[in-house]
Amino acid sequence: MNIGILVFSEPPEEIPTGADRFEEAAELRGHKAIKIYEPYLSFVNGNILHQGEALPELDIIISRPNFVEEPSLRTYAVQILENAGYKILNGRNGFTWAKNKLTQHVLFEKHDLPCPHWGIARKPADAIAIAKTIGFPSILKVAFGTHGKGVFYAPDEETLRPIVDYLAIRDRNPLIIEEFIEEAQNSDLRVYVVNGKVIASMERKALKGEVRANTSIGGIGYQVELTEEETALALRATDVFELNIAGVDIIRSKRGPLLLEINGNPGFKELERVTGLDVAGIIIDYAIEQAIK
Repeated sequence: MNIGILVFSEPPEEIPTGADRFEEAAELRGHKAIKIYEPYLSFVNGNILHQGEALPELDIIISRPNFVEEPSLRTYAVQILENAGYKILNGRNGFTWAKNKLTQHVLFEKHDLPCPHWGIARKPADAIAIAKTIGFPSILKVAFGTHGKGVFYAPDEETLRPIVDYLAIRDRNPLIIEEFIEEAQNSDLRVYVVNGKVIASMERKALKGEVRANTSIGGIGYQVELTEEETALALRATDVFELNIAGVDIIRSKRGPLLLEINGNPGFKELERVTGLDVAGIIIDYAIEQAIK
């Protein structure tokens, strides 16, 4: 069986996708994982080409959207592949919604998913007014970011003001202003969901002097036991975002578990280290199961 790994960057990957681990896991199971690089895809007269050649025969594709930009510029490729009859895990709806943090927060509200208090503003004065309403310290997020990039901590208005002024000039995009959950002590939960089931989880703790717990920037993972409420929240969020494979970030608060973000290209290197699980193998097994349906 040929399993495509759809990578949205040219090699080498600046943002990891786990593609090498997928290749190992597929080979151990007697199958082949083939990297397909979205920048090298082209389409003409109903034909799909990769690096100028006919796309290899693929039984199923695992989409790994490792990009940081407006997702609508990428969804056309997935839509064409879907229209051609390819089965794709984490198709265009899921990753389109998950890659845009503005859309994430709108869906949180629409589906009553508990999350830190938040607001959205384009103008610096409005962003500062929202932060004052929510209260300091505040967390500021840009619409498109990954691995903790584009997340800012502002303990007070004096710190926040130059950040929003700069981002208004640089991006001119709306900003997300979020409540800082102090009782979490700079930690969160990463819950890994595959096929509607929680397969693994860990607690992530930020390095000293840092508020972001992302393991890609130095945060460290630890074993954790989820509560039923945390598990239910992760599964509900994954269902809302129509993702087959998701990394759900949850923070523990005095109000109970709160949803921070949902990721359509969740890494698993640290998760495998912490849990000892073969996360890549679990995903490949799921892809094989879906391919033969």
